Amino acid sequence: MTQKDPDMKKNFCLCVHGHFYQPPRENPWLEIIELQKSASPYHDWNERITRECYGPNTRSRLHANNGRIIKLINNYEYMSFDLGPTLLSWLETKHPWIYSQIIAADKASRERYHGHGNAMAHVYNHIIMPLASRRDKLTQIRWGLADFRHRFGREAEGMWLAETAVDTETLELIADEGIKFTILSPDQAAAIRPACPGTLDTEGIISRERDKQSGWTDVSGGRIDPTRPYRVYLNSASGRFIDVFFYDGPLSRSIAYEKILSSGDALLGRINSILENHKDGPRLLSIATDGESYGHHFKFGEMALSWLFDNIEKEGKIRLINFGAFLELFPPGHEVRIIERTSWSCAHGIERWRSDCGCSVSGNREINQRWRTPLRSGLEWLSGELAHIFTKRAGRLLKNPWDARDEYISLILDDSGRTSFFQRHSARPLSDEEKADAICLLESQRMALYMFTSCGWFFDDISGIESIQILMYALRAIELVRRASPNDLEKGLMDFLIDAESNYQSSISGAGILEKMVKPSKISPSIAAAHYAMLSLMDGTRPEKNPFSETALPIRRNFYELDGIRAALGEVKILEIRTGKSVLKRYFTILKKDRELSCVIGSVSAPDYDLVNDEMEKAFSESPESLITVFSMMAQDVQYFSMEDLIPDARLAVIDGMAEYFYSRVERSLEKNGDSFTDLIKILHLFKEKPPSFLNNIIRLMLAYRLSEILAGNAGEEEIDFTGLLDLAGPLQSDPQQFGPQGIKSPILKEMMADPYMKKIAEVFLVKSMKSFAESKKTVNIQNMVNFLNLAVSQGIEMDLWECQNIFYDIHRDHDPTGTDNPGIFQKLAELGSLLGFMMEEK
Repeated sequence: MTQKDPDMKKNFCLCVHGHFYQPPRENPWLEIIELQKSASPYHDWNERITRECYGPNTRSRLHANNGRIIKLINNYEYMSFDLGPTLLSWLETKHPWIYSQIIAADKASRERYHGHGNAMAHVYNHIIMPLASRRDKLTQIRWGLADFRHRFGREAEGMWLAETAVDTETLELIADEGIKFTILSPDQAAAIRPACPGTLDTEGIISRERDKQSGWTDVSGGRIDPTRPYRVYLNSASGRFIDVFFYDGPLSRSIAYEKILSSGDALLGRINSILENHKDGPRLLSIATDGESYGHHFKFGEMALSWLFDNIEKEGKIRLINFGAFLELFPPGHEVRIIERTSWSCAHGIERWRSDCGCSVSGNREINQRWRTPLRSGLEWLSGELAHIFTKRAGRLLKNPWDARDEYISLILDDSGRTSFFQRHSARPLSDEEKADAICLLESQRMALYMFTSCGWFFDDISGIESIQILMYALRAIELVRRASPNDLEKGLMDFLIDAESNYQSSISGAGILEKMVKPSKISPSIAAAHYAMLSLMDGTRPEKNPFSETALPIRRNFYELDGIRAALGEVKILEIRTGKSVLKRYFTILKKDRELSCVIGSVSAPDYDLVNDEMEKAFSESPESLITVFSMMAQDVQYFSMEDLIPDARLAVIDGMAEYFYSRVERSLEKNGDSFTDLIKILHLFKEKPPSFLNNIIRLMLAYRLSEILAGNAGEEEIDFTGLLDLAGPLQSDPQQFGPQGIKSPILKEMMADPYMKKIAEVFLVKSMKSFAESKKTVNIQNMVNFLNLAVSQGIEMDLWECQNIFYDIHRDHDPTGTDNPGIFQKLAELGSLLGFMMEEK
């Protein structure tokens, strides 16, 4: 390959690696991420960081000196990267286009780098490997590799270790699973020596003579030369090896912490100065940071990265490469010994994830992290108990429970394979109930792995959302094995957590946090049924906004209404998505005249549903206020709920639903009185007078209605004149003489378009029009976008054009102006591109 590769005349190579990762954040009872107010204005942190980082890196803007966009670059095509499997799974569901661009980038990089893809595998849910048992390490590796294979369609060459935390056993295991290399911090290298030729046979096994040699050079303290790969000869029975790249520490720290991303030119200058000091053959400068540096930690950091890639390719002095390609061209000439049980983010090895070592995010010396030790101890104790239960109970159902756990990833990725999974792993033919029990036990093990996600210990306090999240997984694991456990696992965990004292929650320990902040997140079947029942009575609540739409399946329902009181009796099946287990619940819910909403849940038992319905109908006609009591007398295992018991996402669904319902009724009134509004505007223009102040808000509402009506309509059939909106807004100007004509600025229109709801409508209009043009090639789509953007520019209205720019770029790049019957399309596209901020060619 070296002879066929003209680029290798260049001695200097650069590899930028991004470690893209977010911890799993889903509520384990719902399998959805709940509202996280700290991520405002986004729903949760995954959404926020996707918009700031993961998405922008798929289409990073390269600007000219005048600030206009020259082209869009998929940074993932040019950089080495790993993405946490749990993050990729979320992206695939929530942002499939962004996900597809990441997968496509790896495919493109394989063509670019002679078969070596940019993507690296990742231990599954970011546990600190040296602190894990051998069995958990193996599952983390196998799940990570299976996930990678499923998504990228190839075997992984490299694997990222969470926090680069490493020990020899971990290296042995990933090597045994076929991994060729990993990446470590230069501070994790202990000593090096030249490799001795002729010591390896064709299988890569060390000759016995090799171990007798010495000649080690101490490189601890980050003194290793990071511009070449090294080989670690493993001390296992097989004697195999794995190769290691050490990233450039000072430069990586500059990117991560020192704001060097504010200037792509400064970054390139640093890179050139480093490489110029190495003139004795091909060298690799590798950078490794959190991928979130590029756009989340540093706004527009992704654009500095794309500028760097573009300028390196233009100058031609440095070759961009990934680790796999460099390794094949230039195998290690030295071997290295690592420092055991170390990481890139703790100066004390791996103590950050089990003790009060002094490492913290805030650097606040007034607080401590003594809570880490009891949290770790408690979860390790629980893990042991769960493992014992799993071995004993699953051993009655599965041939080898631990082999089944390793392959359980196949069902996590695609649940349709349950039949074949049980054909391979069942110890005997299993009933449906036994299969569900086996899945519950396997799920308990997934939770047991998730509760060691590293973020739970990384930050300053046990009351943080990351620590709460891992305790949620612990509580769910306990629940999944409760029937199979003779011990009170929750109490056992509490005994450890009582010693985990919070810095911020006054007089509270980890046990109190579990009780007050974790347990309220638990979603029992009764809570799920109550949510379904109460939301079903609320006006306008759409199923897609109901967080329980997939877990609460209606069986039957009777609705009652009298004198402004509404009520419903019904039965609902509550389904656990992962395990497939279900339970039936009977409910009664009532919305009273004072808008108080109450709900009572009971088990499905005698008396017969139809009999209950007859009694409830009779009672409703006679005394609606007594219905809760009547139902309770006929139900078993009764639980009571009110609006206050709704989770935050359900509350938002109620508010949004009622708001949309209310607006739909107002909208009908606005439509009905549209002519009167138009007459009023004409008179105000004629007299150049402002309306009575009490009408201002009504006119604003009518203006918003007219704009949303235009934007939500069929914009692809005829040209839209948006300037008429200025006439409507004119009477609300501070100066009544400044009505109407084009070119007049309307602060009211700008203020209205700053509203997130109206901005969203406008952005959807632009994207919809762009996609419509891509399919139909109708110039009216382009013209309507041009008309709207001209209005926005004239009024100083700012919008998020990211998605629209992406679609435009792909259309314009692939558009052949000679292949259409309408030659004017190119001119229209050029006008639109200019309004979208692109540098357009003069034609």
